[in-house]
Amino acid sequence: MKEAHLIKPKYEIIKDDILARILKNDFSYSEPLCTEKQLSEQYQVSRITAKHALTDLEQIGVLYRKRGVGSFVAPNATNHLNRVSLAKQTVSKMVSFLLPFDITKGGMIKTVEVVNNLLNANNCIMSIYVSGSKEKANLQLLLSQNLYGLIYYPERDKIHLDLLNEFIFMNIPVIVIDKTVDCPYIHNIVSDNFEGGKLLGEHLLELGHRNIVFFTTAPLEETSTVRNRFAGFLYTLQKAGIQASSSNFLYYPHKLTEEDCLKEDNNPFLDTLRTLYQSGTTAIIAENDHIARLIYTAYQSIGIHIPEDISLCGFDNDDAISNFDLTTISQDFSRIGEEIGRIFIQSMDNPDYPIQKITIPVKLLSRSSTTAPRRLL
Repeated sequence: MKEAHLIKPKYEIIKDDILARILKNDFSYSEPLCTEKQLSEQYQVSRITAKHALTDLEQIGVLYRKRGVGSFVAPNATNHLNRVSLAKQTVSKMVSFLLPFDITKGGMIKTVEVVNNLLNANNCIMSIYVSGSKEKANLQLLLSQNLYGLIYYPERDKIHLDLLNEFIFMNIPVIVIDKTVDCPYIHNIVSDNFEGGKLLGEHLLELGHRNIVFFTTAPLEETSTVRNRFAGFLYTLQKAGIQASSSNFLYYPHKLTEEDCLKEDNNPFLDTLRTLYQSGTTAIIAENDHIARLIYTAYQSIGIHIPEDISLCGFDNDDAISNFDLTTISQDFSRIGEEIGRIFIQSMDNPDYPIQKITIPVKLLSRSSTTAPRRLL
């Protein structure tokens, strides 16, 4: 049995057959060479696949179409074929990776590296877009670029399904990562965020903590990753017979910066952290390692020590926080990349490839930022 990535996609087979006919002069300039319907029936493929093949050949100047009649060989088709070898008569196999942040920060760079290597090994190339607050505009731009596939890491749960549908209609595989997507026709890969929140809760309870706060700057109703982490933490409290309350959750609705950790006067972030400590909080689970690092730095700046005064956990196992020796949840970013590559390679070769919904396991890394709770007066 041939490996999946060695099987040529059906639309490329159609293109090669059409080009072979043209090279043999097996056509007439005055008669249509084919129609989408004819190709669909001849090759037992969908009309979308047939259209993909014809569109590619139009774009390289070999065919042109007359509405309601069919596709014709272009008058200068042989010129194009003389300049470019038959083996190169395909559009660039470009896969775009749309991210909400700089990939040099955080473990996602491992995912990008793995995906890029797998795609390159299968004659594809990858472009990277950092969207920031311009996700919709970037998706609209990518729709015009004749992509082979799209990897989409949305900042929040809103995934602009109207635009993703346009990729689907063009038979372009779409993989949404990080955020949970219940759309049944879009591939989705996430880490097991619920299990991660559960593991952190269990770890802190085993150390003796009861006054634990889940701290986030992301609105739960818009961010499935953080919502599921919090859900796992709540589950652990309930399983231990602890009634959760509003004191176990803190939503800080502002984007945090390094300056927020150090500014002494009129600093609501430091005031919030002081209040948590003074109210008897002994442990904090931060939404991710980046926020945990800022909390760590802020507490140190006001003389509250981690973990002697308050234990601190993060989520991600981000290399950028390695010097903080932070208890965290390790996401398998390399495995995420492997799954993305596998889905693309197999789905591009097989239009009938089933939609994948994949949850990647996580694991707890216990480090020196957590210890037994301080004695409360």
